[in-house]
Amino acid sequence: MRLLDYLDENLIFLNLEAKDKDDAFEKIVALMVQNQALQHPHDFLAALRHRESLGSTAIGEGIAMPHARLKDLKRIIIVCACLKKGIDFDAEDQKPVNLIFLLSTPLAMATEYLQVLAKLSRFLKEKDIPNKLLKAGSPAELIEIIDETECGFK
Repeated sequence: MRLLDYLDENLIFLNLEAKDKDDAFEKIVALMVQNQALQHPHDFLAALRHRESLGSTAIGEGIAMPHARLKDLKRIIIVCACLKKGIDFDAEDQKPVNLIFLLSTPLAMATEYLQVLAKLSRFLKEKDIPNKLLKAGSPAELIEIIDETECGFK
């Protein structure tokens, strides 16, 4: 399994502007709908908000991995958003989040979902990867960084 199997260049949003966590969720979900990656935005937003109410999905060092599962989703999708300015995400380390990797997952794919979530978490905690991703000048460049890095990552 590779992270690139779940990423789509059309679902990488660079320089996203958001006032706060909820604004980021709304903008990312709207862009997912615009790119035909999501059919039920209200249900997905509600699921994201519910998951976040259980505890912050910020993993520290300016990174968040919000995730939600819905019955009617067809496949696991990873959406990447690089924020123009960091936002409060209730992170344990108190650092503002400027890199969001959002996962949308069908309910029926629990095992694969946990594997993707774990791999993404390990990947993003590798030294210098978040900084490289934030410096990407285009979605294609961000994918190239992930591809090159993931080849040497277990």
